[in-house]
Amino acid sequence: MATRAERTATIESLEKDFGKATGIYLTDFNRINVEQMTRLRSNFRKNGVKYMVVKNSLARKALERAKNEKLASYFKGQVGVAITQQEPTAPAKVIKDFQKEFKELLPVTIAYIDSNLFGQADVMRLADLPGREVLLSQVLSCLKAPMTNLAGVLSGIMTAFVGTLDSLKKKKETSPAA
Repeated sequence: MATRAERTATIESLEKDFGKATGIYLTDFNRINVEQMTRLRSNFRKNGVKYMVVKNSLARKALERAKNEKLASYFKGQVGVAITQQEPTAPAKVIKDFQKEFKELLPVTIAYIDSNLFGQADVMRLADLPGREVLLSQVLSCLKAPMTNLAGVLSGIMTAFVGTLDSLKKKKETSPAA
């Protein structure tokens, strides 16, 4: 049994993790064997995600301290917690890849991203989204396209105007003086 100091340290660590998280995913790891869990944790680490199993009462207390009680009621049974402080959809991508190989293992109980709760089906859709950097570049290209088109149109108008003036000049030069 953990001492009071160990429990307090765990709660403080979890509170810090929950407070800085951009995404928190609660999963049911009930039927995963040790080899699969090792592989899963390795994949999470490669993607900047912290995956842990915590005592539910300590997690609820940490969530309460972090002013995030929305998730507290979901800490029942065997719960694995995936926390990311970077890309909020990274855990969803890892979980989806894991479920491709091991069907029906590691179901997502709930995901908490940007103060919103998402179920299993929503998490699978989140996994299909491109990363933040890709989305930002797509938005920028959408914003840039109208300006590029406007510049092209204005350039075309100026080119046509100069061409008209040039042809008028040539016509005046070739026509006899009146």
